[in-house]
Amino acid sequence: MDIEERMRALEARVAALEGGQAVAAPADDDTGRVVYGGEARLGGYRWRWESARSPGWLVERPAAPMAAVLAAAGHPARLRILQLLLSGPRPIADLQSELALASQGQLYHHLKTLASAGLVEQPERGVYRVPPQAVFPVLALAAAATDVAGRE
Repeated sequence: MDIEERMRALEARVAALEGGQAVAAPADDDTGRVVYGGEARLGGYRWRWESARSPGWLVERPAAPMAAVLAAAGHPARLRILQLLLSGPRPIADLQSELALASQGQLYHHLKTLASAGLVEQPERGVYRVPPQAVFPVLALAAAATDVAGRE
């Protein structure tokens, strides 16, 4: 195994650990499986991800935690915040100028909602990012929303 293959294998293992894939969720059963993942280069990082869940397991999950994530990401300003943060951490001032919200209070409200859902975190004072374990789930949400909306 050459150094590049070893690095890819190591990156995949780290992504799996950071991605919270230790959740006890059967990947296969008689209902089949839903798989998402891929590779991305964003914010100076290279991401690899694959997640598999059984449809039967998914439809039996409690709705409230999933609805909280979808509701948090479902607001146009919050979805735009996620899009901006996928390219890497950003200070609050950059987000404010990019979004052109009426007040910084509105921005903090949106960030608090996203943080409560586990979609953003604050690694240092005044700076926000999408946590590593949420990068591909956020990309998958955006891809799924695009597919459902029927737009390219």
